[in-house]
Amino acid sequence: MIGAIIGDIVGSRFEWDNHRSKDFEILTYKCFFTDDSVMSLAICDALMNCKRDYRDLGDQAVKSMQVIGRHYPNCGYGERFYKWMYSDTPEPYNSFGNGAAMRVSACGYVANSIEEARLLSHKVTAVTHNHPEGIKGAEATAVAVYLARSGKNILEIRDYVDKHYYPMNFSLDGIRETYQFNETCQETVPQALVAFFESSNFEDAIRNAVSIGGESDTLAAITGGVAEAYYGVPTHIRKHALTFLDERLLRILLEFENLYPAKMEKIHSLGSVSIKEESVGAKIKTGGREEMIQSAMDAADKALKNSTLEPEETTSQKLFSHLFEACNILRGPINQDEYKSYVTPILFFKRLSDVYDEETQAALEESGGDEEFASFPENHRFIIPDGCHWQDVREVSENVGVAIVKAMNGIERANPDTLNGVFSSFDDANWTDKNKLSDERLKDLIEHMSEIKVGNKNYSSDVMGDSYEYLIKKFADLSKKNAGEFYTPRSIVKLMVKILDPKPGETVYDPACGTGGMLIEAIRNVHDDKSTYGRIFGQEKNLATSAIARMNLFLHGARDFQVKQGDTLKSPLFIHRGELQTFDCVIANPPFSLKAWGADQFASDIYGRNLWGSPSDSSADFAWLQHMVKSMDKKNGRCAVVLPQGVLFHGGREGEIRKQLIESDKLECVITLVSGLFYSTGVSACILILNNNKVQEHKGKVCLIDASKIYTAQRAQNIMTERDVEEVYNLFKNYDSVIEKSKVVSIENIKQKEYTLSVNSYIEKAPIETICPQEVKKAFLAALDEVVKAEKNFKSLLVEGGYISE
Repeated sequence: MIGAIIGDIVGSRFEWDNHRSKDFEILTYKCFFTDDSVMSLAICDALMNCKRDYRDLGDQAVKSMQVIGRHYPNCGYGERFYKWMYSDTPEPYNSFGNGAAMRVSACGYVANSIEEARLLSHKVTAVTHNHPEGIKGAEATAVAVYLARSGKNILEIRDYVDKHYYPMNFSLDGIRETYQFNETCQETVPQALVAFFESSNFEDAIRNAVSIGGESDTLAAITGGVAEAYYGVPTHIRKHALTFLDERLLRILLEFENLYPAKMEKIHSLGSVSIKEESVGAKIKTGGREEMIQSAMDAADKALKNSTLEPEETTSQKLFSHLFEACNILRGPINQDEYKSYVTPILFFKRLSDVYDEETQAALEESGGDEEFASFPENHRFIIPDGCHWQDVREVSENVGVAIVKAMNGIERANPDTLNGVFSSFDDANWTDKNKLSDERLKDLIEHMSEIKVGNKNYSSDVMGDSYEYLIKKFADLSKKNAGEFYTPRSIVKLMVKILDPKPGETVYDPACGTGGMLIEAIRNVHDDKSTYGRIFGQEKNLATSAIARMNLFLHGARDFQVKQGDTLKSPLFIHRGELQTFDCVIANPPFSLKAWGADQFASDIYGRNLWGSPSDSSADFAWLQHMVKSMDKKNGRCAVVLPQGVLFHGGREGEIRKQLIESDKLECVITLVSGLFYSTGVSACILILNNNKVQEHKGKVCLIDASKIYTAQRAQNIMTERDVEEVYNLFKNYDSVIEKSKVVSIENIKQKEYTLSVNSYIEKAPIETICPQEVKKAFLAALDEVVKAEKNFKSLLVEGGYISE
C-alpha cells in the first residue's frame, strides 16, 4: 500500500508546478501527503474493519473516510467531496473524478480474484463516485494492482487494461508536452497506467507519472499503487516515506501491512527484482509514532539483510523479463500469436554472436593476440561468416529487416550440419515488410537486445535455457488455442522423466518432441551432460516448432543431439538398417485424438508398427502408442506417454488394441490426471507407463493410480506442484494399493472387467460413515425445536422494542 502513498507524497510538490522531466529529487522537505494518501488509508481502514464477506464494506468506507478525513480538512479535497465528508447524510453525487481511482489500491491487495477486486472497488467507489466513468476508473486501477500482485507480466496487464478498460494506444513521450491538468478518471487513469507500463522499476514508474504534468500527486498515487504490487518498493525510499506520515496514518498503514505484507524491491545489474513472500511489516509494533517509525525502519532493514535470492533463479527471471519485453516493442503491428516467430530467432542470433565472440577472445588470449588463429574454425563450435554477426546488423540504419535475413541465412548456409533451418523455419516472420516492421521499430528491437550479452560467460546454459522455457510458456499463455501443440506443463514432464529415470549412456527419444521440453528434462535427469552426447533424439512435424526444439536444446547446453522435422506417423525418420530404430527411453505427449492422420497407410505399415491393429482415421492415439512400443529397446525399453483418458475404456478397434496391450504385459502403470492441466484442451488426460523389462514383482500386474485429486487449483488453470509430483511418483515407486489413490491389479482382474482400464472402477473407496434413520430424525427434530425457540425469542424482542405489536 505504501506505493500509492509514496506516489502521492512525491507528486505533491509538482501538482501546481508541473515538472515535465524525469530528472528531479525523489523526496525532499517540500513534499507532503495529500487527500490521496488520507483516503487510500481510509479505505485500508474500512477493509480491515468490515465483515469478512464485505457485505457492509460500503457503509464502513463511508464511516472511515468521514472519520479519518475530518482530521485533515486542508489536505486538498475536491469541493463536492469535502461537503460529502462533513454531511450527516452522505449520498453519492454521480462524480467521475479521479478521486475514485486514487484511493482503491488496497482493494487490489486484499482481493483473491479479479472478480473480487471489481466487487471491492465498486463498494468503496459507488458511495461517492457512482458515475460509470468513476466506477470504471477505480476498477481499472484495482484490477491492475491485483494482476500485478498476482505475478502477471507487465505486457499481460497492459493487454488486459487495453481490452477491458482503456485503449493503451499512446506513449508518455507522445503526450508529455500537451497533457494538461484534468481531474476526470478517463483523463487520469490511462495516463497513470501507461506511466507504469513504460517503467523499468518502482522509482522509474513514479518519475514517469510526474514527468507528464497534470495532477501529479494523483497520477503518481495511482501509478505507485500498481508499481509497488509489481516491483515492490526499495527499502531506502520506503524508510524515507514513512517519516512523512503522522501517528494516525502511520498506524493504519502498518496495521494493514501486518495483514497484507508489502513487497520489497532490490535493484541488480540486470534491473528490478521483487522479493516475494518477504514481509517488511509482519512484525512491526504499533504504539506511539516514534516507536512505530523505529520498528518499521528495523523491519525494513532486516528484510533487506535477510533477503536471500537464488542467484541463478533470479537471473533467469530477469533475463526472461528482458526477453519478454521485446514483445512490447513488437506489439501493435505484430499479433501476440506471432511473437515467438520473431523473438525466438532474434534471441538465438544474439546468443550465437555472443558465444562466437567469447570463443574468439579465448583464442586471442591463447595465441597472444593472433587474429588469424582466432578465426580458425577449430576454435569455434560454429561459423559466423563476414557480415553476418550481430554487430554487423546493429550498424545498419536502413533496410534493417533485409540485414537480419541476410545474416540469419548466411549463418545457416555456413553451418549446414548443425544450424540448417533454425532461422528459415520461422516462415511466418516477415522481417522485410516495412509496412509491418519499420526500420525504426527493428532498430529499437536490436538495441533492446544489445543491452544484454547472452554468451556462456554471461549466462550458464541452465540459466539461459530456463529463461527461454519461461518465454515458451508465456507464448503458450498468450496463445492457448494452439499452445498444447508445443508446450507440455513442466510438472507433467518431470513426473514422466522421474518415472522413466534415464541413466547415463541410455538413449532418449521423443517422436512428438514439440519444443524439446521432455528431452531437456531427460538430460537434466542424467546430470552427466557428456553421457547424453549423441543419445538424444526427437522428431516434430511443425517446421518452426522443430527449430525451436533445436534452439532450446542448444541453449540448454546440449550437444550432438538429433531433432528431425517430419510427420512421425507417416514417415518416421529414425531408421536403422531398414527397421525402426529403438531406444532405451521413449517419451511423448502427442497431439490428442489426431484426425486424418493416415490410417490407411498405417494399416500396411512397412515397419510393422501396427502390431496390435490399425486405429480408425478419427483418432491416432493408439497409433502413437504402437509407434512408441515399436521404438522401445527390446531388452531395456521403457515408455511414458500422455494420452486422453478415452484410451482407457473406448471399445471397437481401440478396445481390441487395448486388450492386446494388456495381454502383452508391457503396461506397468496407468495414471489418471485432473482435467485442466493442459493448454488448449479440457479433455482429461492419463499417463501410460510401459516396460519391456518389468521387475519380477510387477510382472502380470498393472498399477492404477488416480491422481485426479492430486493437484493445486489456480484461477485460470490447474497445476501440479513439486509436492504433487512427488506424491504421484511415490505411489508409482511403492507399487502398492492405497485406499482412494492406487490399486495394483492382475491382468486376470482386468480381463474379468472386459479389459477396461477405468481407474475408478478398480480403486478401493474409503468406507462412508452411515447414520441410522432414527438418529437423523432425532437430530432434525432437535434442530427444529431450536429454530422454534429462537423464533419465539426474536419475536418477543421485537415486541419489547416496539417494532411490532402482539
